Amino acid sequence: MIPSSNDFLKEIHASDLPLSEEQAQRAAQFAHILHRENEVQNLTRILGAQEFVDGHLRDVVELLGVPTLGRRILDIGSGSGVPGLLGGALCAESDRVWLLTESEKMKAEYLTNTIREMGLRRVSAVPKRTEEIVGVFNPDTIIARAVGTVDKIANWIWSCSTWNNLILFKSKGWEKEWAEAKTTRFGKKLTVIHTHEYSFADKTRILVSLKRK
Repeated sequence: MIPSSNDFLKEIHASDLPLSEEQAQRAAQFAHILHRENEVQNLTRILGAQEFVDGHLRDVVELLGVPTLGRRILDIGSGSGVPGLLGGALCAESDRVWLLTESEKMKAEYLTNTIREMGLRRVSAVPKRTEEIVGVFNPDTIIARAVGTVDKIANWIWSCSTWNNLILFKSKGWEKEWAEAKTTRFGKKLTVIHTHEYSFADKTRILVSLKRK
């Protein structure tokens, strides 16, 4: 049974997340839409009110606190809409624009429909691969969660010259991944400028900000 927006809202209120009432309501609305669509297509395995808060919402709240987050943000392989769509819904900065890329047609349609249903003006989605759109959107920041290694992502975006901030969600195995990345073609051209580790339940995530050398 799909939790209602009120079910999600109660769990959000019970959390320790620093959200305004408007942000909490938007997050609850998004959570309900996500769970509703998950009945149609596989978008997430993180289901339930508390699971949404810990598995999705916390990531987005942490992202919005990253000091290197820019004004033109490209979310690679948005899928469920986390972090890009939810980030755009909660973002209080009126001059910050979010673009979501998703190559799978049904997922891209879900993103577009959700943006419309939530009335988000500074968020949009395109049914294209990252390589096709990055040079058109000209982002200053690129974000990605669970879509590939540093070298793989850099290969998709390197042709665009406007970005100088790549923010990735990683787990405890990050140090090993970064050591391997520094031996690869594109990994050699990047440097880590900021990391932020946060824990919840029994999980630890690391937000990593990289820039071109």
